[in-house]
Amino acid sequence: MTSSTSLVPVRASELMLGKPAPWPIYSDAGDLLLARGTLIETQVQLDGLIEKGLYRNADWVSEPDTESVPLPKARDVLRKKLGGKRPLRPSAAVRGEHRIITPEEVRWQIGDTLWLQPQDDLSARHGVTLIGAIAGKSILVSAPVKEGRHLFLREGQVFVVRTLVGKRAYAFASQLLKSQQTPFVYLHLSWPREVRCTVIRQDTRVPVSAEGFVTLGAAEPVAASVIDLSSSGASLVAPLPPGGHAPRPGVTGSLRFSAGVAEKELNLSLPLVLRAAESFGDPDYMKYGVEFTELSTHDRLILSAYVFQELSARD
Repeated sequence: MTSSTSLVPVRASELMLGKPAPWPIYSDAGDLLLARGTLIETQVQLDGLIEKGLYRNADWVSEPDTESVPLPKARDVLRKKLGGKRPLRPSAAVRGEHRIITPEEVRWQIGDTLWLQPQDDLSARHGVTLIGAIAGKSILVSAPVKEGRHLFLREGQVFVVRTLVGKRAYAFASQLLKSQQTPFVYLHLSWPREVRCTVIRQDTRVPVSAEGFVTLGAAEPVAASVIDLSSSGASLVAPLPPGGHAPRPGVTGSLRFSAGVAEKELNLSLPLVLRAAESFGDPDYMKYGVEFTELSTHDRLILSAYVFQELSARD
């Protein structure tokens, strides 16, 4: 939230459909409605903003705030500052062991998230929930939803199904047998003949190159490079806080970064607890190990999709 005394009106004509917002847009009470750089995609969205009142911070040019600055997509935020001295990478290689198992060997749990990739469009990923299974017959999952509506899937359609259980990633081919409408919408997927299992080292973490902002304790947000990631935590490199003292393990904070999933840039804001801090080989930077806590369902789904995507790229 920004001080309402620094807000000035924005004319509706200054915002255009299909164009990014040139500033962060606030309500008259100072609540952030739209981050700078966010696309205004529909007339309904624009009309809703106009109804709430359109204001911007008159001091934006001199006093930007990280909550409304669009997250960086480039990989060179910290690399430029480090002058290419040292590549950003995990402390040890992440290697997987692949083997073929039977479906009965998968440790299914009701409520697990599964990802459906249509065989004719593997760039698409639909998150569903496991609700049951009949061994040798079918796997029962919730129907995928997009923008509040169930997606249309045709019977006979073939999917690559992926899931992550503990330190193992599973993938198998399956066919949509039936879309059931009552008592609620759910799907019957064919029972797979075999499942590909990948044992992931280092708590299922995979190397990534993502840039964002980290906040630790009461310190101001600073730029950070995420160098490996899992659904439960991450390793990242960030500048030392002012004063040169590294925060102690146990301090809480948040990590914001943009995850490229299915050709879309999706913003994540993840509550965290600092678990480790160590020297990075540069006196001005530290390497942090963090654990994510109390993730929203929305962020958990995006994070899982991003991890799966990176895993898939290494299959």
